[in-house]
Amino acid sequence: MKHDFHLSYDIGALHLDVQAAFNDEIIVISGENGAGKSTLLRCLAGLESATGTIHINQRCWLDSSTGLNVATEQRGMGFVWPAAVALPWLTVEQNILLGAKHDDDKNVHTLCENFALHHLLGRRASMLSTGEAQRLALVRAMVGKPNLLLLDEPFSAQAPHVRRRFRAQLKTWQTQHNIPIIMVSHDAEDATSLAQQHWQMCEGQLKVKNNDDTNAF
Repeated sequence: MKHDFHLSYDIGALHLDVQAAFNDEIIVISGENGAGKSTLLRCLAGLESATGTIHINQRCWLDSSTGLNVATEQRGMGFVWPAAVALPWLTVEQNILLGAKHDDDKNVHTLCENFALHHLLGRRASMLSTGEAQRLALVRAMVGKPNLLLLDEPFSAQAPHVRRRFRAQLKTWQTQHNIPIIMVSHDAEDATSLAQQHWQMCEGQLKVKNNDDTNAF
């Protein structure tokens, strides 16, 4: 399925002016700090007051020319930000189930196994390490099978051998469910092993890169 956006947004000295079209695939965005990568994800999530258009799954989320702006909680998205957020007084399982549907028991179990959370389900979120909290945030974002999954450095707190395993699991999940994923990463291997499109962001502009071009990192 085709999706597209054309967005403009000003934050400080940065002028974001981006447009792209994509299918149900994994897109990795690279670029220098401050180029606008995370800001783009926040605009797609509806967390910033961008102007322009967003179309996902044949539904218009944003059309600033008509005043249409679907609220973040009504877009049916999953997202993981660099600082993983969980409700600290709840267990891992309770946090995950916040985003699950009633018939998702099998899906929850599979994701917890695949992302090494099965042995932590009864632990309070406040007792997790940084890497464990990051895995919790990722599984919680995936479990509801969102319309769009936005990931900002989702493996940054994982050891290199764990990152390789999780990349494979993410790719398998995306293939099974045909859910578009836009992922910000500074790791060249994320683009070479995951990306069906690789975008480089520079000073608020997007450029499509070849997958074998790692100079953007």
